[in-house]
Amino acid sequence: MKKSKATEALRVAAEIAAIKTALHKRGYRLRKQPKQPVWKVIITPEIFYTLTYQPAPISAWVLHPQDNDTRRHTLESIIQSTLKKQPANPIGRAS
Repeated sequence: MKKSKATEALRVAAEIAAIKTALHKRGYRLRKQPKQPVWKVIITPEIFYTLTYQPAPISAWVLHPQDNDTRRHTLESIIQSTLKKQPANPIGRAS
């Protein structure tokens, strides 16, 4: 069964909210890029990564640039652990 765009949008909104919270707790700053599913994750004013949501058929978060820096690996592990903690279906939960 194909997911609706509304369901996908709700899931992405829940995921980015959780990611933002997790990164803020660790001292990172985020800036949303206008009219795009793109966030700049600021480590220092000179060092930042771009977090992008790639819609279907990929349906995944991508962190750029793709380098071997330990800061990137740290960000990636924070994001992955946060997404694993997210409920599978953010809508339709009983109150």
